[in-house]
Amino acid sequence: MNVDIKDAGVARKIATVSFDSEEVSKHESKVCQELGKLVNIPGFRKGKAPANVIRKKYAKEIKDELNRKVSTAAYEAVLENKDIKVYSVLKVDAGELEPSQSASVEVTVDIEPEFDLPKYKEFELTIEPTEVSEDEVTKELDAIREQRASFDVVERASEKGDYVKCSYEGSLDGKAVSEILPDKPMYGKQANTWEEAGNQTGMGVDAIADGVIGMSAGDKKEVKADFAKDFEVEALAGKSVTYQLEVHEVREKKAPALEDEEFLKSLKIESVDELKEKVTEQIKYRKDQENVNLKRKQITQNILDTEDFPLPQQAVEEESKAIFQNRIQQATRQGVKADEIEKNRDEWWKESQTQGQARVKLTLVLSKIAEEEKVSVEKEDLAQAATREAMMRREDPTKFIKELTQDRARLNRLREDIIYDKTLIKIAELSKERICDIEGEHTH
Repeated sequence: MNVDIKDAGVARKIATVSFDSEEVSKHESKVCQELGKLVNIPGFRKGKAPANVIRKKYAKEIKDELNRKVSTAAYEAVLENKDIKVYSVLKVDAGELEPSQSASVEVTVDIEPEFDLPKYKEFELTIEPTEVSEDEVTKELDAIREQRASFDVVERASEKGDYVKCSYEGSLDGKAVSEILPDKPMYGKQANTWEEAGNQTGMGVDAIADGVIGMSAGDKKEVKADFAKDFEVEALAGKSVTYQLEVHEVREKKAPALEDEEFLKSLKIESVDELKEKVTEQIKYRKDQENVNLKRKQITQNILDTEDFPLPQQAVEEESKAIFQNRIQQATRQGVKADEIEKNRDEWWKESQTQGQARVKLTLVLSKIAEEEKVSVEKEDLAQAATREAMMRREDPTKFIKELTQDRARLNRLREDIIYDKTLIKIAELSKERICDIEGEHTH
């Protein structure tokens, strides 16, 4: 057996594995012997039929199995070859084999690229300070109180911040907007809707939110809404719409006092001090997690900023396709129309290729660092990761893990993701940290 290796593109090789006629004949004889032990041929005891009878009766089966055995031998010879490091095998082509003739098998592979590791132990990562200020605690407490606010009916004119139940109908140039935009009722006609007085969210008609201020239940008035020239709804862009507005009910939003016993009880807290302590801990935890993500982003960017090297093209292609398909599926779920998706297809594919290259480069570098730092995946890591994924999918963890163990490709992908995460954590531990002087001004 002889192995001849030639370049076939970026990070790709074609290895031609040559077998002489004697080697092929040995493989064919072995196939014939193995088959003879399994088949029943009339007139002969099982396993005792002559080779020439087996060859005549099972010629196609022998040829197919010979092809498989020689291809496997070629494949293994390439993997064992010390001249190349195989990243993935793309194709094994044995052609038409004859038992008594020499054969050449072409094995196309993507190879593991050679590259120098970045000086990851010298990475300097900038993080945000994690001290919690009194203002932050107060802001968080106010948000909690707002979440548990009551909405009480009041017999007065609405004020900013009140919640107002109202109806409105718009007209444009003498025509009902509901007829112009039947699929967008928020701009045309609403029978009973709630508006926060004075709160312009940009998600509806801001003029209505302003218009209800000063109105009481039963009041009616006319409101004019001027839409900007670049307004997202083309039919209304640059137009003035007249709305007939009626208020049905006014409710005042009342947040409970911090010391309110019922409020504290609803939170399963016994005192204001305990609540403040718990909120402080939550803010601190949130800041710590934000720093974890911040360090991951910086490490990732530092790796991507290193000198490029040839990447296994099949891996790049597969990653790019996965990213592209996810983009298409996400757009479809968000209601993007088919013609709009088609319009962006080429641009999205180019972006997916760029992201695919980055992902493969990152994976290769992190894998090499994992080897260097002896980062490994334990059974507990797999179990925890699988459980988290099952919970995110809202599936039964036990059932999900059982299905996962039967799918080698998914299991390998999960193992790669774990190595990826653990290596990022390891690099973060080895790196130097610098606390940013001004919150929000950090390196991305």
